[in-house]
Amino acid sequence: MLVSELQPGEVFQYFNIISSVPRGSGNTARIARYCMEFAEEQGLEAIKDEYNNVVIYAPATAGYEDREPVILQGHLDMVCEKEPGLVLDMEHEAITVRTDGKKVWAKGTTLGGDDGIAVAYILALLASDDIPHPPIEAVFTSDEETGMFGARGLDFSKLNSRRLINIDSEEEGFICVSCAGGVRACCRIPFEQQKPSPTEYCAYEVSVCGLQGGHSGMEIDKNRENAFLVLGSLLTDIEKKSSLCLADISGGGKDNVIPKSASAVFCVPKDEANIAEQEFDRYKRLICDELSIVEPGLTIKLEKTTLPEAVMDRIGSRRVIYVLSHIPNGVERMNTEVAGLVQCSLNLGIVNVHADHVTFRTLIRSNTTDGKEILLDKVRDFIEFAGGDVVTESDYPAWEYRRNSALRELMIDEFEKQYGRKPEVTAIHAGLECGIFAGKVPDMDMVSIGPDMTGVHTPEEMLDVASVGRTWEYIKGVLSRM
Repeated sequence: MLVSELQPGEVFQYFNIISSVPRGSGNTARIARYCMEFAEEQGLEAIKDEYNNVVIYAPATAGYEDREPVILQGHLDMVCEKEPGLVLDMEHEAITVRTDGKKVWAKGTTLGGDDGIAVAYILALLASDDIPHPPIEAVFTSDEETGMFGARGLDFSKLNSRRLINIDSEEEGFICVSCAGGVRACCRIPFEQQKPSPTEYCAYEVSVCGLQGGHSGMEIDKNRENAFLVLGSLLTDIEKKSSLCLADISGGGKDNVIPKSASAVFCVPKDEANIAEQEFDRYKRLICDELSIVEPGLTIKLEKTTLPEAVMDRIGSRRVIYVLSHIPNGVERMNTEVAGLVQCSLNLGIVNVHADHVTFRTLIRSNTTDGKEILLDKVRDFIEFAGGDVVTESDYPAWEYRRNSALRELMIDEFEKQYGRKPEVTAIHAGLECGIFAGKVPDMDMVSIGPDMTGVHTPEEMLDVASVGRTWEYIKGVLSRM
């Protein structure tokens, strides 16, 4: 069966077309050009900016001319991942989309349902001449997956609407009404280099691996251990009984991922080697016993290694170990209005050793602006106490929960009408482009919805066909009542 033969046909027709256009983050010029060509074919006004954002304006259908406009929004880019060994240049070659009539997937690659299905929905709406709707401002943003750069660069003066339906959620029956804002804090601890004498010192590598890890927003509440902090607690205990000097720390890779592994190289005087080994064995048993239930795959090792050419001085080593083991991390506060929602959190995701300092990159998240600032101040105070400083990057606003939302109430009512049950009104402790919109247009009334998808951002990504159809009817029903 072909994807173009699936129902609703008007939606899967466009999903099939855009799936033939390579559109990984940073490679959105062609899909943006396609959207502009689509608008021209439909006789609709459209603009494209330097970021490859596209806005298409559709007039209201008959009888809806006096209604307030609505923004329908999704992003053009997709995450490009493929199975090991698959020969495909995803920057220039199209993915191969498959279906069994129930699910849609791509052969050996990510599907791009995130957020291709939003683009398909919106294009199908704009192409229709028999779906009632108010004036529509269709906003297609670029490079969402790598930092929401399109939304950040969008000229909001080109938009008139103060209500927005974002179609970038991945679970049918859930209406998202809030998302976290964030800021990356790059914490720097200085040290002085010294050269260890081969006749006086020996070197070890201590490693922590086998932890579960996970997304630092969606899974921060699962109490999964951070490999850096486990490593820091081990080094703290060894350092108490020996004159330990650090040489290197490695692990992690992304600040929005809870690290599953980490390692460090350190030196101790040869006459303290036995003490260091004994202390490691003792504390390793304590940690493994304590974490055996929550982290059953945890493995900790200590092995002798080649003496490094340079190490951190004792004072610098102690400061770095102190930060590694005590830096604020994990859930800081839960939301009092949305059950089970993390309000504020942070994740130490990357540690890098440079010639004269160590950087600790932590991602702070909060579903309120004030909470983000309070947590950032806490991190800054901690790092300054340890003798370092903090530089912030990629600060983006939260989409805060609105106690009064006419759009939310309409979405709930229409859902109950179509499904015969109440939807789940929820919030996520991760970023959505709604946060950028909220920061630029504070009075914007927004919701985020979407059909069922699984395995997003992996070659196992799948889109549920029946859910796409139900969500299509839901969107049309909402628009007819606006």
